[in-house]
Amino acid sequence: MPGERAVVELLRGAPARVRRILVLPGHELELRRHAPSGVTIDVCTLDAIAAVISPELARGVVAIARPPRAWDLEELLELKPPKGAKQLLIALDGVQDPHNLGAIVRSAEFFGATGVFWARDRSVAVTPTVVRASAGATERLPLGQVTNLARALARAKELGFWVVGTVAEAGADLRRLAADGMPDALVLVLGSEGSGLRRLTRDSCDFLATIPGAGGVASLNVSAAAAVALATLCTPAPVEVPIERDGG
Repeated sequence: MPGERAVVELLRGAPARVRRILVLPGHELELRRHAPSGVTIDVCTLDAIAAVISPELARGVVAIARPPRAWDLEELLELKPPKGAKQLLIALDGVQDPHNLGAIVRSAEFFGATGVFWARDRSVAVTPTVVRASAGATERLPLGQVTNLARALARAKELGFWVVGTVAEAGADLRRLAADGMPDALVLVLGSEGSGLRRLTRDSCDFLATIPGAGGVASLNVSAAAAVALATLCTPAPVEVPIERDGG
């Protein structure tokens, strides 16, 4: 686990996983504030960190820890959202860039999604880069991998979920779908960086939705699309608040 912020989030969320923390001089005081007494913090040299991970990625701090818990599909489908929120899971179809995966997990946690899952094949795993890009959200949000994404989506539908796939064009306007009222149990499916949703994944969706744009760019990066889609589906309708100018 690299980076001070990610390590602090790990200490807050899952301190029992941490075996040892390596830090360069000057970083240890903040970490000692969060580390329980059983966690060893070693002030070390840059070479010691380089033996574990790229110093550019660690930026002076790296935690040596056991892997996070992997949630299976049935557990993810049983997760309950906070009162008043949708039961919304994110499924990823071939996302391979660790920065994208980390950013998607960060947005999912921010907007209140209940979890994220993806197929093992042709997809990135939870790497140190993913953890860092998520700003620690990988420690707070349930994550899992499945053997076959189409079968996983079929199982979700058996349990009452509706599946919404995002496509660059020719889908229904996502804003209109949200305004018309979407079911309370949803799986939002996002495709790969290059080719989007595979055919079997598209065929598994109840809706195909497109994020409308006004500029010349044809589509959004998958992590940006995830943030927009989550904001559209998870955020309640705005409350009208009268605005008054200063002085009257």
